[in-house]
Amino acid sequence: MKKLIIAEKLSLAINVVKALGKFEKNEGYFENDRYIISFAYGHLFKLKDINDYIGQKTLWSDIELPFIPEFEFRLKKDKGIKEQFSILKKLIQRKDVDEIINCGDADREGQLIVDLIIKNSQVDKPVKRLWLPEQTEETIRKAVNDLQSNLKYKNLHNEGLARTYIDWLLGINLTVLLTVKGSSLFKAGRVLIPIVKYIYDRDMKIKNFVSEKYYILESETNGIKLAIQNLKYRQDEILKAKEKTEELNQFKAKVKEIENKQIKKAPPKLFSLSKLQSKLSKEFKMNFDKSLKIIQELYEKGYLTYPRTNTEYLSVNEKDRVKSIINSLNEEALEFKDSKIFNDDKIESHSAITITAKIPDNLSEDEEIIYKTVKNRFMANFTKEDTIINQTVIKINVGDEEFQLRGESVEKSGFLKFENIEFKNKLPNLKQGEEFDVDFKPIEKVTTPPAKVTEEALSNYLKNPFSKDEKQEYENDEETYKLMLEGVEIGTEATRTGIIQKAIKVGYLSLKKQSFSIEEKGIKLIELLDKLNIDLYKEKNIEFSKSLKKIYNGQQTIDELLKDTEEKLREIVKTGNNTEIESFKSQKEIIGKCPKCSKDILENSKSYYCSNYKSGCNFNLWKETNYFGQKLKISKASAKKLIKGDKVPLKLKSKEGKEYEAYFTIKVKGDYVNLEKGDSVNRKKKQ
Repeated sequence: MKKLIIAEKLSLAINVVKALGKFEKNEGYFENDRYIISFAYGHLFKLKDINDYIGQKTLWSDIELPFIPEFEFRLKKDKGIKEQFSILKKLIQRKDVDEIINCGDADREGQLIVDLIIKNSQVDKPVKRLWLPEQTEETIRKAVNDLQSNLKYKNLHNEGLARTYIDWLLGINLTVLLTVKGSSLFKAGRVLIPIVKYIYDRDMKIKNFVSEKYYILESETNGIKLAIQNLKYRQDEILKAKEKTEELNQFKAKVKEIENKQIKKAPPKLFSLSKLQSKLSKEFKMNFDKSLKIIQELYEKGYLTYPRTNTEYLSVNEKDRVKSIINSLNEEALEFKDSKIFNDDKIESHSAITITAKIPDNLSEDEEIIYKTVKNRFMANFTKEDTIINQTVIKINVGDEEFQLRGESVEKSGFLKFENIEFKNKLPNLKQGEEFDVDFKPIEKVTTPPAKVTEEALSNYLKNPFSKDEKQEYENDEETYKLMLEGVEIGTEATRTGIIQKAIKVGYLSLKKQSFSIEEKGIKLIELLDKLNIDLYKEKNIEFSKSLKKIYNGQQTIDELLKDTEEKLREIVKTGNNTEIESFKSQKEIIGKCPKCSKDILENSKSYYCSNYKSGCNFNLWKETNYFGQKLKISKASAKKLIKGDKVPLKLKSKEGKEYEAYFTIKVKGDYVNLEKGDSVNRKKKQ
């Protein structure tokens, strides 16, 4: 009899094949005398779409909301997926297979992917779980000899299923409601909405910010700078500021006390996925989407441990693994330490990301950056030498005012060999009791607007929505981890990057130089949600996350969460249906005046159209139009000029395939709006 191992994807199947010995390759699987190893292509099954239930021809405006179906999964409509599932089903049903092994990725998605394949094969055979925190051959062989019952992961399966169900319910119902009410397609989702809202709120604060001048008092003599930071004067208080400087300048500065002490500095913690992505974004300008793909590739190659983790700690039972990695690095500066980094109370299902004992070769430039970043952080936590910092505080009195100058220097480098940390500036060479002149002046300052939301700031917000510190770099993180394990977060490490990319793709946000901006469509989404009194921004959103965590912990059932979600949806729909939002529609940007009837020209996803269409005006200028076999793209700026009667340059290709520009105008003839070509741009310039 044989055991069938079903991997989540081909790359994982190949790694298992390499670890377990010689196999014969067949169409869609590998086989030897003990094992059959096959694979999925990620999710083979998906929940039925709304069109599967209501039919393609039903208008969204005719759908009775909330739409709550009996959930059904169907095989994806892809030839390759259908063929692979057929292979898997036959393998599962083979009479010589007496045990099935779920080898999905070690997370809720991986669990669900393989569980659904087994369920839809309609065979009742024992199922075990192959749980792989890393994909090295040694780890795979060890895990194969320590298989667990698949039932052990039932709560993980249930959480994945519940997440899929409620995200479908909220996503479909909100998208239909917002689209019908907003007269334009608005894709919505449980996690997407608070992401867009966070960027919207920040950009509105920046937009509405009014800069103000103020004064602080500063003195700089002989390179010694003193400033009173807690005393600020408004612009109309300049005389008060000058009076204070005159008062201070009557005194000499006197060094009251110099404190010197040495502290042992702890290394920065290991990486969760978001902390690693934040560092790569900040230091190497590598966006989250790009870094996640490369981190995943390094995991699949066996060089990094499982990446989609939310902790910066290791499990107590990983000490031998850590010793093995330290030995493989052969670094004189390293030694194993039984430190605070080993903490089971701060781990949900996966430990922090670390390197493995497998030494890489032939890495790309970006792979090298990421691998080295993770490797250096690991080594920083296991340096033989402690990191000792000299801290100096110089206390200076000027009259009744006290100032403090602080500085740091490195006594023993320790982990600083592997982590670059900036220390405060060097201090002036002063002695206790020494006096020196001061020269205080009012220095004009200007209040600055809030900073744009960076990838790091957004990631930290989603991970800990109630924190007031965007950096979230805490020495004492007890409360942070307590909240995380209770589900006080928005989205998960595994899903956030993809949802942020979706928000960018549908036009709600843009990302430039690691900072986000709200786009016009994103503004309209939030305004529409507010007009409909739909609040899924933070507190309400976290209620869903906490319920999902309860399902993971076996404290709540899927049915209980679905019932609660349905009740919330009914309330949302009731409020939405009773809210009149004609004013929202009128806020659309006016592109120009209709050449046919002089009413406003508005924009939708495909064209610039007359707002008087209900009364019979059929003026319509397509954003993409066919001109003698060539596609012409008309931007909003070009449309405004064309509608005014001006000519605009548009790109064409000659018969030889060369690109050129020609001037176009529009002519309205009866029911038709035609583009008419004039001179080429180059010819006009020559004249």
